[in-house]
Amino acid sequence: MTAGNTLPDDQTMRRLANWLIENRPVVVALSGGVDSAVMASLAVEHLGSDAVAVTGISPSLSTQELDAARRSASITGIRHLEVETDELSRPDYRANSGDRCYHCKSELYDVILSVEELAGHTIVDGAQASDNSTDRPGMTASGERGVKSPLRLFGIDKNHVREIARHRGLPSWNRPARPCLASRVPVGTEVSSDLLGRIEALEALLSGEGFSIYRARCDDHRVVIEIDRGQLENCRDDRWRVRLDALAKALGFTERFIDLRGYGGAGPPHLERLVG
Repeated sequence: MTAGNTLPDDQTMRRLANWLIENRPVVVALSGGVDSAVMASLAVEHLGSDAVAVTGISPSLSTQELDAARRSASITGIRHLEVETDELSRPDYRANSGDRCYHCKSELYDVILSVEELAGHTIVDGAQASDNSTDRPGMTASGERGVKSPLRLFGIDKNHVREIARHRGLPSWNRPARPCLASRVPVGTEVSSDLLGRIEALEALLSGEGFSIYRARCDDHRVVIEIDRGQLENCRDDRWRVRLDALAKALGFTERFIDLRGYGGAGPPHLERLVG
């Protein structure tokens, strides 16, 4: 299979289809991202009613991501269950000491395993060959619970995933990655539903201002905004900074900055106050 913006070869896709059939019925852990959307699309294509998608609902999942998961389920035609998860009840998750994802995924898959109608289903996720399993505590939790990663198993990487999604008309094919809201909280800062809600409010404003690649990095009193460098440079009207600063102040953030390196920028932080 060749890398790049091409579809996986037919043999790879047949092997994946056969694997799904051999492991039916399956339940797909569906987020708002493109990887799990593709996995859901493939599962329902080959398994029909023997495929179901599940999304965990909690304060760490933004409304935008939930809406994206619902759209993916609707477009693919897969049956979609929404289950409540309570990772915030886990002290190690709230402590946010570096392995938060392990406790989050543990909660999600423990809840899925407890759903009576899903007994006997093979749980599959959207992890693909570009994911680095050595630095993913969530993958450890998945492995402990028998969760399978067919895309990764058959060498389908992120470029292939996006091309499959584009070919199938999934709107998430070029959607920027948006991990859970808790990923914006610095390691060592306790995660709370209040802080997650404040992060979501800030990022909703950024989305409403026309940005698509951004993060609001927050602790209890400080926020640092990161926006894609190209999008930031192309924005000729800075009044959004006043609006964002006013919201951040109202939400209780006493220190309010933007990192001029942009999202994912290299080197030390280059912080500037949002206003003034």
